[in-house]
Amino acid sequence: MTSIWRAREFSTVLILLAEVLFFAWYLWPEAGRSHPFLNSGNFLLILKYSSIYGIAAIGAAVVIISGGIDLAPGAIIALTTVITGYLFVEAGWPLWAGASVGLMVGALAGLLSSWLIVRMRLPPFIATLGVMGILRGTAFIITEARFYDLSAKLPRNWHIAGISIDWLGPAVMIALAVVFQRLMTGYQWGRSVSAVGGNETAALFSGIPVNWIKTTTYVLSGTLAAVSGVVLAVVQGQGKADLASGYELDIIASAVVGGASLVGGRGSVAGAVLGALIFGVLRNALPQIPGATFYDRLIVGVVVIGIVVMDQMLTRRSGNA
Repeated sequence: MTSIWRAREFSTVLILLAEVLFFAWYLWPEAGRSHPFLNSGNFLLILKYSSIYGIAAIGAAVVIISGGIDLAPGAIIALTTVITGYLFVEAGWPLWAGASVGLMVGALAGLLSSWLIVRMRLPPFIATLGVMGILRGTAFIITEARFYDLSAKLPRNWHIAGISIDWLGPAVMIALAVVFQRLMTGYQWGRSVSAVGGNETAALFSGIPVNWIKTTTYVLSGTLAAVSGVVLAVVQGQGKADLASGYELDIIASAVVGGASLVGGRGSVAGAVLGALIFGVLRNALPQIPGATFYDRLIVGVVVIGIVVMDQMLTRRSGNA
């Protein structure tokens, strides 16, 4: 199975490279004009906004590998921007303090989802769908159709720990990807997550604390979604209840395209980040093609189905070998 996932991650990289080369060719400008896609500023833009999906996709991938599903990340991102914005703009708290409360709210949201799933025995889809509605509704109640303008209080061209604000999201995404890829492949916790997703009954009889593992995955997913929310609030300079609408599907799609199996037991944190970059390139390049914006969702759906079908064929071929 290790060789399968090495091949899968390699194929995901090839898809990303092929995508970049295609748009570089298709959008090649007339003589004398600068390339609208193939330039350093545009690549930074892709990284900056892909990181919002990519950070949350790391947590979503871990949940999927454990055999679950989480529909709440988009709502957690929105509520985190609202709480961070309210405490920073309205209450006058330091940004780090408001962001810390936002992160705690994300962890509590994950804990609520896990309690509904582990203790109340609700299906993960129903539990996280309900939590999604609660969190999104809470964000609207707090804002009362307003938004918090963080950009008015943030200095221009400011840096965090020496990192430019434009590179904040990509730096956080890469660092978290390295950490959790290592945790999933080199430590007992990561192996336990895969074992629970592969066969929960066998994991239980092997002495793995199944309920604890499930709880940690949902708390992790909620916390990482909150990290995405803090990054979005700082980069975009706003706290709004309608931010990140529909992000949960893109986050799940990024994890699945990157190799996370929806039946559990298999997946890759690094692959989830690569999946987020694949969708980031698509959403950056398509608006530059006249009329192609209308095909955005259609193309994303085709890509998801195509890659999952390839995954199933690869898995079956390995099983028959």
